[in-house]
Amino acid sequence: MTKIVLLRIGDTGEPIVPNLSGGVLTFPACPPDLNGPVGEPLFVLRFYIVSGSKICNNGKIWTNVVSGAKEKFNRASFTPTEISTSIYRDVMVDISIYQPGAYSYYITYNDLSDDELEIDKKSCSYHFVVPPSLFINGQYLTFNSVTLQSVCSKWVGTDFEKDWIPLFDDIKNKGYNMIHFTPLQKRGESNSPYSIYDQLEFDGAIFPGGEADVSRMVKILEKDYGILSMTDIVFNHTANNSVWIRDHPDVGYNEETAPHLVAAMELDSLLLHFSENMRQHGYDTIIRDEAALARILDGIKIHVLGQLKLWQFYIVNTNEHILKLEDYWRNEVDKLPEKIDVPANVSSDLQKLASFTVEKCKVKDFNIMGHRYDNKLDIAKFSNLLSNLYGAESDFNSVIKENALKILDEINLPLYHTYDTDNNTICSQLYNRIKYLRLDDHGPKLGEVTIENPLIEPYFTRFVDANGKRWSLANNGWIWGGNPLVDFASNQLKSYLLREVIVWGDCVKLRYGSKPEDSPYLWQRMISYSKQSAKLFDGFRIDNCHSTPIHVGTAMLDAARSVNPNLYVVAELFTGSEEYDILYVQELGISSLIREAMQAPSVAELSRLCHKHGGRPIGSFRWLPLDCISYPAHPMEYEKRCLEDIQCKSEIPIPQLVTSLEPHALFMDCTHDNEMPAQKRTVEDTLPTAALVSFCSCANGTTMGFDEGYPELLNIVNEKRKYTYGANMGISKVKKLLSDIRHEIANQSVDDIEKNEMYVHLENEFITIHRLNAKTGRGYLLVARTKFYQDGDQNLTPIVLHGVKAKPQFSYAFVNKQDSTSEEKDDGFIHPLKTELVELEQLSCSFDYDSLSTTISVPGFFPQGSIAVVATETIGCNEELDDYVRTGAIEAAKNLTLVDINAIMYRCDAEERDATNGQSGVYSIPNYGNLVYAGIQGWISILRTVIERNDLAHPLADHLRQGKWALDYVTNRLRPYESKNNSIHEFRVWLESRFSRIKDAPNFLIPRFFALIVGVAYEALRFTALKHMTKSIQHSTVFIQSLSMVSVEMVGLMNTASIHPFKKMPSLAAGLPHFSYDFMRCWGRDVFISSRGLLLSTGRYDVARDHILCFAKTLKHGLIPNLLGSGKDPRYNARDAAWFFLQFVQDYIHLVPKGEDILQEKVKRRFPLDDTYIPYDDEKAFSVESTLEDIIYEILSRHAKGIKFREANAGTQIDSQMKDEGFNIDIYVDWENGLVFGGNEWNCGTWMDKMGESVRAGNKGYPGTPRNGAAIEINGLLKSAIRFVIELHQKNLFKYDSVVNQHGDKITFKQWDSLLMDNFEKCFYVPENEEEDGNYIINSKIVHRRGIYKDLFRSTKEYEDYQLRGNFPIAYNVAPELFTKSHALSAIIVTDQILRGPLGIRTLDPSDLEYRPYYHNSVDNDDFATAKGRNYHQGPEWVWLIGYFLRAFAKLHFQEIDRCNIDRCVPSAYLQQLLWKRMTEHKKHFWHSEWAGLTELTNKDGDICNDSSPTQAWSAACLLDIYLDAWSEYGM
Repeated sequence: MTKIVLLRIGDTGEPIVPNLSGGVLTFPACPPDLNGPVGEPLFVLRFYIVSGSKICNNGKIWTNVVSGAKEKFNRASFTPTEISTSIYRDVMVDISIYQPGAYSYYITYNDLSDDELEIDKKSCSYHFVVPPSLFINGQYLTFNSVTLQSVCSKWVGTDFEKDWIPLFDDIKNKGYNMIHFTPLQKRGESNSPYSIYDQLEFDGAIFPGGEADVSRMVKILEKDYGILSMTDIVFNHTANNSVWIRDHPDVGYNEETAPHLVAAMELDSLLLHFSENMRQHGYDTIIRDEAALARILDGIKIHVLGQLKLWQFYIVNTNEHILKLEDYWRNEVDKLPEKIDVPANVSSDLQKLASFTVEKCKVKDFNIMGHRYDNKLDIAKFSNLLSNLYGAESDFNSVIKENALKILDEINLPLYHTYDTDNNTICSQLYNRIKYLRLDDHGPKLGEVTIENPLIEPYFTRFVDANGKRWSLANNGWIWGGNPLVDFASNQLKSYLLREVIVWGDCVKLRYGSKPEDSPYLWQRMISYSKQSAKLFDGFRIDNCHSTPIHVGTAMLDAARSVNPNLYVVAELFTGSEEYDILYVQELGISSLIREAMQAPSVAELSRLCHKHGGRPIGSFRWLPLDCISYPAHPMEYEKRCLEDIQCKSEIPIPQLVTSLEPHALFMDCTHDNEMPAQKRTVEDTLPTAALVSFCSCANGTTMGFDEGYPELLNIVNEKRKYTYGANMGISKVKKLLSDIRHEIANQSVDDIEKNEMYVHLENEFITIHRLNAKTGRGYLLVARTKFYQDGDQNLTPIVLHGVKAKPQFSYAFVNKQDSTSEEKDDGFIHPLKTELVELEQLSCSFDYDSLSTTISVPGFFPQGSIAVVATETIGCNEELDDYVRTGAIEAAKNLTLVDINAIMYRCDAEERDATNGQSGVYSIPNYGNLVYAGIQGWISILRTVIERNDLAHPLADHLRQGKWALDYVTNRLRPYESKNNSIHEFRVWLESRFSRIKDAPNFLIPRFFALIVGVAYEALRFTALKHMTKSIQHSTVFIQSLSMVSVEMVGLMNTASIHPFKKMPSLAAGLPHFSYDFMRCWGRDVFISSRGLLLSTGRYDVARDHILCFAKTLKHGLIPNLLGSGKDPRYNARDAAWFFLQFVQDYIHLVPKGEDILQEKVKRRFPLDDTYIPYDDEKAFSVESTLEDIIYEILSRHAKGIKFREANAGTQIDSQMKDEGFNIDIYVDWENGLVFGGNEWNCGTWMDKMGESVRAGNKGYPGTPRNGAAIEINGLLKSAIRFVIELHQKNLFKYDSVVNQHGDKITFKQWDSLLMDNFEKCFYVPENEEEDGNYIINSKIVHRRGIYKDLFRSTKEYEDYQLRGNFPIAYNVAPELFTKSHALSAIIVTDQILRGPLGIRTLDPSDLEYRPYYHNSVDNDDFATAKGRNYHQGPEWVWLIGYFLRAFAKLHFQEIDRCNIDRCVPSAYLQQLLWKRMTEHKKHFWHSEWAGLTELTNKDGDICNDSSPTQAWSAACLLDIYLDAWSEYGM
C-alpha cells in the first residue's frame, strides 16, 4: 500500500508549515518494499486546501512529478490537476510520486482584483524534495546512519588487491558504511583529482579495465564489506590540458564567447610577461619583504598597467566620435532618424544631458566590458539629439563640434572615475595576493619567481588549436563573499579584471550558457559523464557546488537520477547564506549538506554545531493533528481513511505532514581539504571531536587520516605518498564503537525523525551529549573533554539524570606521544603522529532509589582528549507507554453526549464555579496566568502553539516539570460532573489511567506526555462531538467543524441557569465569559438568533426543541422574555425576542424531520393568561397549559390588538440604569400599513439595547440606540411569521386564520400579509434618484444616503429613520418577498462598501455625526456619547450581523448576477470566492482565538475590543447559517 503524506497549502498556494523560509519541504523517509509490486508509487502527496481559498477559483495545481515509474522526468514539464471548488468542503488533491528527486509545484487560479473582477494569477513556485532510499545488500540505510570515509585514490596505490582491498578492510573495521572517493578519472597535468583530464575515462593505472573495473569495485564494496560508494562529481571545470577543450574551445570563456574578458586576458598576459622578465626590469625574483613587494608593484604599474592602457576599455573615443559626427553632419544630416526630444531640465544641465545622451544613443551597455573603445554612441542618434538641441542648420565647427566635445567629455568623466577605482582595486588585489603567496606565514611561501612558478597564478589557460589559432580560456576559482547566483565569469561582474578570483591555474572554467544550445558539445559530454557516474556509484559529492550554475546542476542531476533515482547527493556550500543554501538544496535535491566540526574556532562553537545537528531537544513535544485539518467524522469516511497507509500520530486518521526542515547535514569531523586537529587544535582533540560528531542526529563522516592521527592536511595537488592505516592506529578502535552506537540509534528511528532527541551541555572544555530515542526511552550519554589547546585542570560538575538509569560502556583518552626527536620517515608513505589510545576508568554511575536519579561522575584521571560513554534507560518510558497514551480515547468517549463533552472540554471560570458551588475555577499557570477554560480546550489553546514551536521554555512546560498538579486537576475537576446519567466517568478513567502511567516518568518528559494525553483526548472529544452532528458537518471543512464546536462550547448544564424552572436542562449561553451563568446566560433574542446555526445545522434537534418549549412557557403580554431567568423570573423588555422566537420555530419545522409535531406540544404557562404577575412558586404559576400552536397565535393576536403595560417590579431592583419612563412598554400595529411599532426614547427594546450608565457624563438613563418606531428587522420577521402561519393553515397544521385588532376589526392573516407587501418598500426604501421620492414616504431634506433601506420608520427622532445600519439584511433573509430585488441588491452593495469591516458590520454609517466606533465599557469620562460604553451600537462592528449580510449578499448575487450562478442551479466559483473573501478574517480570528470562537464585536476596522465577549454564540451561529442555506437550498 502506498504511503500518503499531507501538505497543507494556503490561500495563494503557499505551503502551510512552520519555518517555511528557513527550511526545505522534505518528505519523511519511506523505504520502498523491494519485494513489492513493480511500478507502485513511493508516496501519494495529498495537497490539503482549505475551502474557499483563492486558489480554488478555477484553480489548477501544476506539478512536474512524473505520472509513472518508467516515465522520464522533465523538470520543465508541468501537468495540471484541477482543484475542485467548494467553500463547504476542504479540498484534497492526490499526486502520486514514483521517484525520488527535486520537484516543484505552482498554482494557477482566478483571483479577484480590487474591484472584484476575475484576473488570472499564477503563484510562486514551491519546491519539495523526495529523499532517495539507500540499501546495503537489501537492508535499508537511514540518512542518520550514514558514516562516510573520504578517500583520495592517488594515495591508495595502483594495485587493487594489495593496496585497495586492505584499505577496504580497515574502513569496514572502523564501522564506516560509505566511502567517498575523490574523482577516479584520469587526472590532468597538475595531478589533482579535481583537475580531470577526461571525464569519461577512468585512471588506467588503477582501473585498466575502465568502467568495468570501477563497477566491479563498487559491487565488491557493497557485497563483501557492506559499504556504499560515493564519487566527487565536477561540473564546473576541467583540467587545463584536457584535449577536448582544444577541439571545442567554445566550452570555455574566451575572447569570442566572453568578449567582456578581453581586458582581463590582456592584463593576465602582461603580468605573465612581467613575471618572466622581472630580472631584466631590475627586480629580484626572490621577494623577501613587503618593501621589495612594493617596488615590484611599482614595476607592475609601469610595465603592466602602463602598457595595458586600461582606460581605453572604459571611455568613449572622443576623436573618433567627432570625426564620424562631422562626416555624418556634412553628408547625412538631412536623413536624421526619428526626432529625440530633450526635456528642458536636461538640456540646461550638462551632467544630466550627458546621462541622457548615453541612455538614448549608446550602442551597448557601458557597464559591460568589451574591446578597447567599445563604448560608443550611435552617430545618427547623437546627430539627431544635437540637431534638436542646436538646430540642423548650425555650423559644425563653431556650434556642433564644440557642444559635442563638452557632452563627450562629460560622458567620459564618470567612466574615468570608474577606471581609476578599478585600477586601484587591481593594484590592491595584486599586492595582497602576491603577499599571501610569497610572504604570509599562513600562505604557501612559494619562493623564487620562475617560469614554472610565476609571480602570480595565471587567470587564463593559453593554447594554439589544430588550425593555429591562439586561445585564452578563463581558469576556474572562487571569490570571497561572492553571490553564488551570479556567474563570476559573466559580463555582470569584472572579477577577472579586478583580480578578485582565487584562481585554480590547473582548471579551465566551463561555460554552459543559459541552455544546451549555447554550448552543445559541453552539455552532451557532461550529461554523459553524469549518467556514467550515477550508473556506477550510490552517491555524488558535488564539487564546488556553490559556483555551479543552478540550471546546470539541476540538468546534470536530473540526467543522473534518470539512471539512478536513489542517488544520494551531498555538497559543501560556501554561499555564506542559509537562504542560498536552501535554494540549492531545493533546486538540486541535495540530500545532505556537508558541515565540518574542525571549522569551529572554539569549544562553544563546536557545542553549538553539535546542538544544531544533534536532533530535537529531549522531551520535545510531538505533533498531533488537533484541529488544523478537518476530521473524517462520517463513519464511511473514517473507515476509508483508516484503510489508507498514513502513519497516524493519533487515533484520528490524518496523514503525516510534509514538513519544512533545515537541510539535512553530513557532519564531518574533518573534510579532505581542511587542516587536521594537530594543525588547528591538538592531535588529542581528534577523539572528542570524532565522538561528538558521531553522537549527532545526522549523517557523519571524516577524511582518511583523521582517525589515524595524521599530522597535517594532505595537499591534494602535490602530495605523492600513500596512506598508512591499521586497526591499532589512532582512534580506529573507538571509531568502531561509536559507529555501532550511531547505527543502533539511527535504526530505532527509521520511520519517525521525531524520535531522535538530544541534550547538549557545555561546561568549560567539556561537552556532554545525551542522545535519546523518544519512544523507547533508551539512549547514550557522551562526556567529551576537548583539547583545543593545552589547558589547566578542569573538572566536570557531576551529572544528575533524573528518572534515568545509566550503565558505563567505555572510556578512552587519546594521548600524544610525539616528541621533538621524532623523525619523519621518507619511505613513500604518510605516517601519523605517535599517539596512544588509553583505556580509562569508567564513569561512576550511582543510582539513588529514593529520588530515582543517577549521578554520573568523571574519574580522577580524565585528561584533555578523553571521552566516556554510558548507556541510559529512562524509567517508565518505553514504546508501550507511547502507544498507550495515544490510544483508547475514542473508545472511552464513544458514549459521551454533547453536553458531557461540554463539561469535559470547555467551562469558563464562572461555569466551573457554578458546577462546583464556587469551590473551583479555571487552572492558573505560574508566570502565565489563567486558562480560559477549565476543560481540555483551555489547555489546547496554549498547547497548539507550544507544540508547533516546540516551546520547551514555555511557562506551562516549566510548570509541568515542577510537579504533577496539572495532571491531577485535569481529572479531578471532572468528578463533580459525573452522574449515572452520563458517561463522563469512563472518560475520566481513561485520562486518569494515562496520567497515572506518566507520573512515573522523569519530570523532563512530563510536558511531552501531558501534551500527548491532552491532545489525544481533545481529538477524541472533537471527533465524538462531530459524530453526533449532521452528515453535512461531518463532511465539511475544518472551519465549519470548528464553528460547529461552538455549539458544544455554548450549551451546557448549569446550576444557576437552566432553561426549565424545576429541572436541570442544558441552556445556551449568549457568550463567554460575560454571559455565562445565572440570569445573564440566556437571552431570548440571542438564543433564537443563535439556534438555527448552533442547533439545527449541527442536528441538535432535541436541544432546539427544549429551548422552544421552555421559552414558550414564559410567554406574557404576547412577548418572549429578554432574560429568561431560568423560567422563574423572566424580564419582558425586548420587542424583538418574540419575532426571533417565531422565526426559529419556523426554521425548526422546516428543517427538522417531522418538525411540525412540535405545534401540538403543550407547555405549562409561567403566568396566568391575564398577564398578572405572580411569583414562580405561586399555586397559579404553571397551572395553565397551551400548545405551541396557541403560543404562536397568542403572539400574533396580542400584537394585533396592541401591547401596553408597565414592567413588573419596575424600578432599580430590575434595572438600575433606566429612567422610570423606560419601564413603560407600548407596542402596536398601524393598520394603514400593517407595520408593528413600539418603544419610546427612554427604552431600547431591540438588540441595540445599550442604556447610558454614566452619572459623570450625564448619560445615565439615556439609551444609546432607542430605535423606537417600526424597526426594519422586526417587520421583516413579522412578515415571515404571517407567511408561515398562512402556509401552516393551508396545510391544516394551524387552526387560526385571523386576528382582531385594537379597533375590534377582524383582520385575516392574508390581509395583514397584503398590507405589509403593499407598504414595506414605500415606508422603508430610500431611492437612488431624488426624482423618485414621490413614490415613497420620504422627507427628502433629511436623506443623508440613498439607495438604502431605512433602519426605522416613524421614530421619535426622524433623522434616525434614515441612518444606515446593518439591520435590513435580517429582514431580507427572512422575508425576501418584501423587497424589490434590484433595490435590495443596490442596498447590499452599499452595505458591503460602507458598513462591512474585517469581522463585523459597522452598526452605524461612518459618515453619520453620531458614529463612535470605539467601545470601552469600562471607561467613564465626560463624553456623553461614549462614557461607559453608551456607543455600544453606534459604530462598533458586530460579528453576528455579517452572517445575515452574507446570506443576503449570496442570495441577491445568485439571483441577480449571471456570473454568480451556474444555470440558475448552484452558486458559481466566482460567487463562492466573493463570499470566502469576506470570511477570510473570521477564519484567521478563529484559529488564533484561545476561546475557540468568534468575538462579539470589534472596534473600528477590526481592532480588538477588550470589552467584547471573546466568544459569542450568535457570531459563530450566523456564519453557520450561511452554510446551512447552501446545504438546504442547493444540496451542497
